[in-house]
Amino acid sequence: MHKMIVLYPKPDDPAQFKKHYRDTHVPLVKKIPGLKSYSYGYPATLDGKEPPHFCMFVGEFDSPAAMQAAMGSAEGKAAVADIPNYSPKGATVVHMQSE
Repeated sequence: MHKMIVLYPKPDDPAQFKKHYRDTHVPLVKKIPGLKSYSYGYPATLDGKEPPHFCMFVGEFDSPAAMQAAMGSAEGKAAVADIPNYSPKGATVVHMQSE
């Protein structure tokens, strides 16, 4: 499996972020063709310190090519275009092949 990982910085309004993410963004993500599975959550550190990221998303695709095609689709572009609506500070996107 090929994974896309999206890391979000702490927003100024965490409650608004969570509401928009859950109610608006995730429904957009679910429409992305080729997305096999996904999960997201709000990380905590083992030592109790503030984590470097507020929210993390992991999406799984069959391959890097499948991920690229999915993100180039109208549905993928719509999901990316929504990011500033809940995360004005942006997001960091990385991807990797699971081993």
